[in-house]
Amino acid sequence: MMQANQTEKSLIREAIVKIILYTGLVAGIYLMIFFDAQWSLTGKTKKFLEISYTEFNQEILLLLTAFLFWITGTRTNPKRSFGLLMSGFAALALCREFDFLCNCIFEGCWKIPAMMVIFSFGYLVYRHKDNFIHDAAEFIKRPEFGILLCGFLTVFVFSRLFGSRILWESVMGDVYMRCVKNAAEEGLELLGYLFIGIASVEYYLFKKKMGNHIDD
Repeated sequence: MMQANQTEKSLIREAIVKIILYTGLVAGIYLMIFFDAQWSLTGKTKKFLEISYTEFNQEILLLLTAFLFWITGTRTNPKRSFGLLMSGFAALALCREFDFLCNCIFEGCWKIPAMMVIFSFGYLVYRHKDNFIHDAAEFIKRPEFGILLCGFLTVFVFSRLFGSRILWESVMGDVYMRCVKNAAEEGLELLGYLFIGIASVEYYLFKKKMGNHIDD
């Protein structure tokens, strides 16, 4: 029988740590939803709105994602245009999550910082466009791509469909409550953003492990 070498043992230990850690994070999503249901920050009759534990954690995950992809995009040699693109995408989603603050000024005000993000990151990606295809292909071959894709589909496709009013009116009939629909939709969004955040962490750690790809 072949004895497991140190590298294989290390991989197994790392996998076990990830399973425990990510299980805890997924359980944490449930806790955030439970906190909003039990101790809503906006009162018992207005649950799962913009001011909530669930929304705050969505914004934290987007901020983390934008930051880590920014690091992998700017602190590498040569610059990684795909990392910059993903950082810009997370920053754009963050602008959309903060629309309720911008709309205090005027309706649709969030589009102004969103356009600033699009032009700024678009310019940065264009400056380093020569290695974009290589960067994108490298990322697609990594397992982080599958994690990010799951998160993207959860947030921008399934949560939108699952959170549609017509579905929940059909489920609850005459006792339809919007907070139930919001809980389902926002909970799925948080789960999706967690997947995207995990992908950014894993990719950052991969780049760091490669040696001199990310400068300390």
